[in-house]
Amino acid sequence: MFRDQKCKIEGCHTYALPGSQYCYHHSTEKEKILSAFTKKMTEEKFISDSSIVDAEFDSLDFSSLVMHDSNFAFCYFRSCTFDRATLSSVFFDYSVFEHCTFRDADIRYTVFSGANIMFSDFSGSTIIHTNFMGIDTYKTTFESSDLYFSNFSLSKLIETSFEDCNLKRTNFRSAIIRAVSFKYSNPEEAFFKKGIIR
Repeated sequence: MFRDQKCKIEGCHTYALPGSQYCYHHSTEKEKILSAFTKKMTEEKFISDSSIVDAEFDSLDFSSLVMHDSNFAFCYFRSCTFDRATLSSVFFDYSVFEHCTFRDADIRYTVFSGANIMFSDFSGSTIIHTNFMGIDTYKTTFESSDLYFSNFSLSKLIETSFEDCNLKRTNFRSAIIRAVSFKYSNPEEAFFKKGIIR
């Protein structure tokens, strides 16, 4: 898993960056650090055991990226492409995704809980055992995806499409679901107890 040394700043519980005593937020070299992360993700297409929290990524091509055991909580992704990416045990909790694509991605054991996902596309992806608990989505699609054992409980899903998806053991309990399509999917094999569907 990613480096477990905490930031040197008293009261900060965020993990320190590799080769540093400080987290990204408390670093004096934010631009240099973000540039190094961006290069690894866009050019080398591989990143692991890394943690960068509260960073912004704008209009970047992460297609075919392989990422595992990393922490990107509270980050902002705008117009970024993750098409055909392989993500395993990655933490995106409380991040924002706006106009991003994850088409034909392989996403497993990853955390998006508390994230805000708008105008984004996860279509044709394998998304297994992934935590979307408490997310807010708007005009987002998961069409033709395998969502086996993923968790959308306590989420607010607005104008979001789950058409032609595998929903076996997918959890939508206590989710607010409005203008959502499950056409050609198997919602009878998902969990909707106490959910609100409008």
